[in-house]
Amino acid sequence: MRRIFQIDGTETECWLSHDGSRFLLNTPDGEIPCRLDPAGVPGGYVLRARGRVQDVRLAVGPDATFVHMNGRTYAVGRVDPAERLAGRDSGTADDRIVAPMPGVVVSVKAKPGDHVKEGQLLLVIESMKLETSLIAPRDGVVAEMPFATGDSFGLKATLALLAPQEE
Repeated sequence: MRRIFQIDGTETECWLSHDGSRFLLNTPDGEIPCRLDPAGVPGGYVLRARGRVQDVRLAVGPDATFVHMNGRTYAVGRVDPAERLAGRDSGTADDRIVAPMPGVVVSVKAKPGDHVKEGQLLLVIESMKLETSLIAPRDGVVAEMPFATGDSFGLKATLALLAPQEE
């Protein structure tokens, strides 16, 4: 079945299939033979694709799966086609950065009043022994940063808020 995923803000349609001997990741650019094997650590896997071998860590949350690879964490969200058809997906960035799962703030890199650029690091969190960098989804001004280093937070807590974007 085809699925729509949002990977760090970019949507892509893809799905897995099996040709009898291997899995294939089907993307708009073609099929990619792949294999994902457990690595013996919680959330750890070895990904084999395109002749490369990568160590990856996965953390699954209610709204996204976080893939840590090559020193970077990617948020892979699932797009609900029904919500898109209902017009809920307007294509604009949300002003709230919410917690994908409960955790602890490792470091805070911005404060209220700071002007930030899209992609700029706002804070680093730790959930399930996996550090995740949360970045600004757009240029803007930090309106709220309610948690400090060492603070615990719950699922879907607002970790940062940007001032509404002016038209």
